Amino acid sequence: MIATVLVVAMVFAVSVRGQGFINLNFESAYNLPSNPPPPNGTYVPVSNALPGWAAFDGPNAYSDIYYVSNFFYGAGTAVELASGSVALNGTFSVGLYGGGSISQTGLVPNSDESLQFEASSTLNLEVTLGGQNLSYSALSKGPGYTLYGANIPGSLVGQVEELEFIGGSDIVLDNIQFSPMSIPEPGESGLIGVGAVLFGVCRRRKDAWPRKNT
Repeated sequence: MIATVLVVAMVFAVSVRGQGFINLNFESAYNLPSNPPPPNGTYVPVSNALPGWAAFDGPNAYSDIYYVSNFFYGAGTAVELASGSVALNGTFSVGLYGGGSISQTGLVPNSDESLQFEASSTLNLEVTLGGQNLSYSALSKGPGYTLYGANIPGSLVGQVEELEFIGGSDIVLDNIQFSPMSIPEPGESGLIGVGAVLFGVCRRRKDAWPRKNT
């Protein structure tokens, strides 16, 4: 009996370690009302709205969150599933308000060096992986959102860790993804630019030097 329990526990542990993060674009929502009534939307189970994710208001876990479409007032819950004109990309996005957060535990891919996500704003947004705060920066602009990126600490790569987004103000999130591309630090970009300028100046001076006749 004890041996059987140990085998089951080991199989479970291996399966958990092998599980990557899921539903990072929030498109896996199912069994939702076809047209939630405005302006406040309607309650839906977290398991239906955000498969793979847990939702919190501070330390308190939600069993249901608001589902809103085209109206985004934040009147329901601190975490909301958004669709229609309030979605950043695709059919669904997630809205976070002060104290609202989403989290998921999964395997950080071995080959990936950064985490990227789209957000309408990052005012007071905290992003953590394995309990470590990730320092992110803007990478590019999209229609109504900005793509942000943060490097993943090497100690977390290939490990099962918790990913968490904690909202400090009204923020809409979408398309979270792990990427093999590292994010250049602002200081590194500046040094590269300075180096390129200096190289150009030296090259021009060299070309301007009088050549000796041979």
